[in-house]
Amino acid sequence: MTTGAALAGAAAETATLAASGADGASDCAIAEDAEKPRPIASAEPTKRRKIPDSNEFMLIGRQLTVNPPIYDPLSPDQHQHLRADLRRELINRRQSLPDRERRDAELAARLLQVLDALEPKTLGAYCATRGEFDPLPTLTQWAAAHPECTLALPRVTEATKQMEFFVWTPGEPLRPGPYGIAEPTGSVALAPTTLLVPCVGFADVGLRLGYGGGYYDRYLAGREEVYSVGLSYSCCELQQLDMQPHDQLMDLVLTEDGLYGLDAMSLTLVD
Repeated sequence: MTTGAALAGAAAETATLAASGADGASDCAIAEDAEKPRPIASAEPTKRRKIPDSNEFMLIGRQLTVNPPIYDPLSPDQHQHLRADLRRELINRRQSLPDRERRDAELAARLLQVLDALEPKTLGAYCATRGEFDPLPTLTQWAAAHPECTLALPRVTEATKQMEFFVWTPGEPLRPGPYGIAEPTGSVALAPTTLLVPCVGFADVGLRLGYGGGYYDRYLAGREEVYSVGLSYSCCELQQLDMQPHDQLMDLVLTEDGLYGLDAMSLTLVD
């Protein structure tokens, strides 16, 4: 499942084509002279699909349907300029959100509930930019109560357009990276099996709109063991978003108002 999950049935094959991708996310960059460390092996179990595939039904957000998905997996590339306009609109929308402190508190509380339900042992997050929800204060709280969970933050290599995660402990310094996004300074690589992903926009089936760099799509392609949790605001929900061949679906998308994605109906949260 991910942003590596795929729709049940026919769309599953399409969502895993992301080796070349374009719609990525806010990411953190790696220093050119850094040596590539050996990733930590994770003992976390492989990902499990909590909503079984079915040849008869397909979960579309919070509805079951026997009709084809409303997202076109072969939307032509000439619509990419429309996505660029949409990104600008959504970024402006979230940066202008009223009552931001309350919304962030509600999203943080929901994130803690989801982490309690998922019980991750290795958790990748991100360094917020351009009005994104900042998960690091919440993860600092989570890590204090769950020392068994190892946190990691991303760095990207501009030359190869690839992203890696490095172990990060709350309180450790961050350094400026390319694109104006902070990055971890550590040298221990980690392949997280639960991943928090920033979303510029999203559709309720778990389809994510990123910044267009393709970093998360490339990272998640072929990593079916990674459980992906998108983070966004309710004002950025889209009623229609064409699915591109490289797109990787979220297992869940969280906002201050609700849960979306393939697992939204199956995850039990405890207040």
